[in-house]
Amino acid sequence: MRNGGALLRRVVDILIPFVQPGVSLIDIDRRATELITQEGSEVSFSRVPGYRWATCLSVNQTVVHGVPDQYQLKSEDVLKLDIGVFHGGFHIDYGDTVVVGGEDAASKETRRFLDVGRKTLLGALALVKPGVHIGVVSEYIGTHIHEAGYKIIYELTGHAVGVELHMMPYIPGFLQSSIENTPRFKPGTAYAIEVIYAQKDDSVVQKKRDGWSLETKNGSQSGCFENSVFVDQDKAYVLV
Repeated sequence: MRNGGALLRRVVDILIPFVQPGVSLIDIDRRATELITQEGSEVSFSRVPGYRWATCLSVNQTVVHGVPDQYQLKSEDVLKLDIGVFHGGFHIDYGDTVVVGGEDAASKETRRFLDVGRKTLLGALALVKPGVHIGVVSEYIGTHIHEAGYKIIYELTGHAVGVELHMMPYIPGFLQSSIENTPRFKPGTAYAIEVIYAQKDDSVVQKKRDGWSLETKNGSQSGCFENSVFVDQDKAYVLV
């Protein structure tokens, strides 16, 4: 999984600069497929029943599961890039949020919004250790997002990842009960930690007819930051 994560990092580092005004979502997806294949790995997401793309590309109010189509990106669009590889029999899951045209093209509020999500994920990843309750991470994510004045999307969560892309236990972005009642991070297991949030909405609806895309209920801007982490016997390794 560490080799797969390093591979996926190389793919993402090439793919992100490809995200420019005028580029279509389907072109980004095709490029992602090419890069993963050139690395000698396999696309992860197309293994999900009914899904045939290498990425989920979600623009502005679309939070997750955006289907790559002919939409051409515009300057200041906020793009959520969700991508995975299947390498050596294991899935590695990763997500980033970028401003089309670069963050200098975005408003001050958008830059702050994304900075909060990015820093929250980094802080959450640092808390993942063998034996630690998952609720510690959930509480951290929810606290930092809410204190910044934003909303956690309650229906969407992180998850364990490995031989399957989505596995139990789920990792909410908020504390549902007492920390002691949540599962612990187990050695020998990997987890996709996700910060999924919006400026004003805490829930999503399926508005498009593609059967996948989930948008904020009231159309507010959204963000998603994700990375996979492998828990060893004595510490954890961020994979991408």
